[in-house]
Amino acid sequence: MAEENSTTNEENNFDKNDNAVKGIRTFEDDIANYTKEKNFSILDIAAEEAKVRSLSFENPEEDGSFPRLKKAIIIFFIVLLVSAGGYFGFVKPLLKRSNVVNNFIQITQGPILTDQKIEIIVSPDKREVFKRDLESALEEGQTEGNLTEISVVKISGERKTSLNKDEFFSMVSAPMPQGLKDYLEKDFMLLSFSGMDNSPILVFKAKSYTYVFSEMLKWEKSLTDDLKAIFPNDSLTGNDSFADKYIQNHDARIAEKDGQIDLAYAFINRKYLVITNNQEPLSEIFRRFSSVQYANPRAGW
Repeated sequence: MAEENSTTNEENNFDKNDNAVKGIRTFEDDIANYTKEKNFSILDIAAEEAKVRSLSFENPEEDGSFPRLKKAIIIFFIVLLVSAGGYFGFVKPLLKRSNVVNNFIQITQGPILTDQKIEIIVSPDKREVFKRDLESALEEGQTEGNLTEISVVKISGERKTSLNKDEFFSMVSAPMPQGLKDYLEKDFMLLSFSGMDNSPILVFKAKSYTYVFSEMLKWEKSLTDDLKAIFPNDSLTGNDSFADKYIQNHDARIAEKDGQIDLAYAFINRKYLVITNNQEPLSEIFRRFSSVQYANPRAGW
């Protein structure tokens, strides 16, 4: 009887102890309980961890795009700096030098192209030297049929410029009526045509065809004598009379003796006045003015 009571008491004590045993507490359980109490989700925790590691949780693929973008920006600024340095260090100074050259050489180009060009530099105080240089240039041997431009220039300060018609006529001591001067542009061309003889040619641009033609008719009385310095010819006399002549579909006025032309002038398109001493150079000028091949795209007048 006593054994049964003892056994019963042990069983009761065992049941009590069994009910008293609880589960083992772990770190994971604590985290779970904490997140449950704070109403956190696993995604929130992962996002916080990503921020700590400086990663983008929303788009992991962008991890490699930021360095590429950064490199592209750096390269862009490097190229920009190099380009700016190249412009200010090389291109801009080159442009300045080009402007200096253009300012130094200001030679006016005529309306037609020639086969070659000779330059004579004028010193105002050396007129006789200039006349000798001009005579030498006009007599210089050339290939037959060639047209040469004789560019008469002066150097003033740091600039080389073309002589205008008034300065040129003054240097060769050739008078020109004031009324004619006023109605001719200041620029002109002095040419030399190589035919049987070298023939000088003067080309002017008229402001008014009617007025210039009228003045030329008046000048005919002394034209051959006044232009002896440019068109030297022993047969030229001050009383040579001019007559009309048709040359290559152009009206011309010529001073002729014994079938030989001493001096001639004509207009091209009522725009250009041409003076020479032979029919051959006059025909060549007509031909060049009517050909696109000889039109000067850089003409200044």
